[in-house]
Amino acid sequence: MTRTVLRLFPLPVVAATLLVACGSEPPPLPLVDVTIHRDSIEQWHAFRKNAVYGPSGWATLLGLWWMKPGETSIGSDLKNTIALPRNRSPKYLGSIWINGDSARLVVGKGVQVTVDTMQTLVTDVLLHSDLEPKATIVRAGPLTLHYIVREDRGTLIYGIRIKDTLSAARTTSPALRYFPTDILLRVQAEFIKSPKPDSLNIISVLGMETRMEHPGDVRFTLKGKPYSLMVIREPEDHGQNLFVMFTDSTNRKETYPATRYVWVTPADSLGRTIIDFNKAFNPPCAFTNFATCPFPPKGNHLPLRVEGGEWNPHYGEPHDSTGKATKK
Repeated sequence: MTRTVLRLFPLPVVAATLLVACGSEPPPLPLVDVTIHRDSIEQWHAFRKNAVYGPSGWATLLGLWWMKPGETSIGSDLKNTIALPRNRSPKYLGSIWINGDSARLVVGKGVQVTVDTMQTLVTDVLLHSDLEPKATIVRAGPLTLHYIVREDRGTLIYGIRIKDTLSAARTTSPALRYFPTDILLRVQAEFIKSPKPDSLNIISVLGMETRMEHPGDVRFTLKGKPYSLMVIREPEDHGQNLFVMFTDSTNRKETYPATRYVWVTPADSLGRTIIDFNKAFNPPCAFTNFATCPFPPKGNHLPLRVEGGEWNPHYGEPHDSTGKATKK
């Protein structure tokens, strides 16, 4: 009789330990099946491919424009405030009017525009930004318009991102590449809530300084040593997952120089969660010049090589710790 062996990796080894917090250690989380873990990483890769090269992915961005109060006209005519390619936009698509904290799009005569998933044509629409739970997505032919709001040193600024679903970058850009999946980089962590949740000033790739929530830290052990990373919540983040920005010793070489991000599932009642560095990913600014990527807070650096997750899309062949080229 053939016996099926379920391959489980002992979590104390996978996690490389539990952290010491408040004088006691919570018990380990359930074991993980190696095959199931590998499948979950493949699913993550598919998600990332769509997030970057999908119909509304980061590679489709035509540009990001900051708007002043009053009218911002959009269209292919060079007289418009925002001039778009002639083969993508009518001469006058419409105008966005900024009045205080309110923004409206008034559509040009005869231009067909829909909003979100609705098929009904609109001529005048109130724009909800990405700071709100449901941001407005305006569709005009192959174009989508996304209204965003950012803070810079206490002042709100208003912008419009325009994406092109027919962008050649979706098919001509290099495929996403990754370090080989390593289950040892799936580590158990403990989320330590801040006694009095505070906030931090975070600098973005554009030099903006934004006050962001700092609800706590995740503590874990990797390769036999304890580490701690601060958790940040962006103003436009409406999810429950914990957001971690970090750098490590692969930056400026195999991985994107400025930072990598990783999402961490919400902690359970004992504060336990999992950080899977196989799911570490590049910020949007690795793929476009029109992103507002935040940089990690000071101290969110891991002084070791985290050879998991996405490679720098602008780097050649990544190398392992010995300097030897690695292949997936």
